[in-house]
Amino acid sequence: MLTDDLHGIFPALPTPLTPAGRPDLAALTDLVERNIAAGVTGLVPMGGTGEFTALSDEDRIAVVRRTVEAARGALPVVPGVLSTGFADAVTMGQAFRAAGADAIMLVTPFYVVPTQEGVAEYFRAYRKAVDAPLVYYDIPGRTGFYTQIDMIAGLADDGVIIGAKICNTDAHYFNRLAERVADKISLMSGDDMLYAIHLMHGARGGVLASAPLLPGYWVRLHGTLARGEFAEGIALHRKLLPVFAALFNETNPGPLKAMLAAMGQPVGDVALPLRAPGAATRALMDTALKAIREEQLA
Repeated sequence: MLTDDLHGIFPALPTPLTPAGRPDLAALTDLVERNIAAGVTGLVPMGGTGEFTALSDEDRIAVVRRTVEAARGALPVVPGVLSTGFADAVTMGQAFRAAGADAIMLVTPFYVVPTQEGVAEYFRAYRKAVDAPLVYYDIPGRTGFYTQIDMIAGLADDGVIIGAKICNTDAHYFNRLAERVADKISLMSGDDMLYAIHLMHGARGGVLASAPLLPGYWVRLHGTLARGEFAEGIALHRKLLPVFAALFNETNPGPLKAMLAAMGQPVGDVALPLRAPGAATRALMDTALKAIREEQLA
């Protein structure tokens, strides 16, 4: 997988679970096939939306393997690795690669409090240990780590990473980062609500939690913005505001799974410590579902 392969809509896939808490591989196949039919350009199983931290190694590998099988080589599969330690992250990355993953989306280390130099060395060592292209996963709201632009630019300059999923909500930061690295790696928006801004500032696409819910609409939205039709793209993006209000009122992917079920794509419940959405979120879901119907977003 090359930098130019990382573009467009890469849905962050939830992991369908059975009542016993194991991956529902049949439901996963249905979800993958639905997203491919809608025209997405890549798939991201595991990661946060896929509840990586809640699953066993065996189940994580099974999910990635089935995603690869269901994709049938039609588009790249880039699983997210959210291990807290280097050894565990390497083990998962090697297993995902053996299962057919085209690249690995590796989160910056968390729980420990690393320096910029330490994280850079972590990614360099990981690239040597796991023979796979790397996507740098920056999500400071979850990890507590703020990626300095010079550090990620160094990884880009040296070819350690082919891209980065950026969940930093500072639009000025994203603009400055794109000015430094957008000609070297593929920047992917990791924030559904800032997608239009990120595209206008140089992102080539996005790894998005709401994309599995409305993949066709997201493909249309991306295409509009990518063509430079910004006024229309922003108008399309704003139609998703009720959806964003519901999906992100509680921790992802609880509301996403509930919304998928309401739209005829059941994927089971979330794993502990997450729980099914509460009453306030359910009310927002009702509003979002009404908007989806009225605006014909699905």
